[in-house]
Amino acid sequence: MNPVSRFFLAAAMGLGALLSQQAAAQDPSVPAVEEPVSVSDMPPPEAVKGYLQLGFDRLAGYDFVLKDQPTDRKAPRWTGEEQIPDVVKSWDGKKAEIKGFMLPTRLEKGLVTEFILMRDLASCCFGASPSMNHFIVVKPAKGIASMGEKVIKISGTFKVGTTFDSFGFMVGIYQFTAEKVVEVSE
Repeated sequence: MNPVSRFFLAAAMGLGALLSQQAAAQDPSVPAVEEPVSVSDMPPPEAVKGYLQLGFDRLAGYDFVLKDQPTDRKAPRWTGEEQIPDVVKSWDGKKAEIKGFMLPTRLEKGLVTEFILMRDLASCCFGASPSMNHFIVVKPAKGIASMGEKVIKISGTFKVGTTFDSFGFMVGIYQFTAEKVVEVSE
């Protein structure tokens, strides 16, 4: 995603977070956002038929803070890798299944060839701007139809490691090559 698109997406998400907080303050029936439990304090994820059952409770279960790159081009570049817990790094390259919502980012001939998997729709368009460990950049094995506001489950290979665009902006921590993308009922 280019920096301009990222700016407008972040602005829209920030406005949604403010409105969501105001709604929660005015209406006690609106659920409060809970603080995540540290991923280091969780039991290992269950494996079903060889696929780790990962969820955003684990993936977002630690703080990740973005930092500016040094202005001196000779200085070492910041990678953020040191902020990713070892338990999360241990899932790199493993087969996994994760549920969430699709936000298409790349289309070819009307089919989604890349998307962001988000924990909830509030993270997508109307809520708080997600932290780098609150979403996954997904590339399906082949183009798929958009699944809009439906809960989906992706199955495939999970990758952990910070990625940067050609301008040096961090664009993600988690990547996923999806062998299968299906709608689930929840």
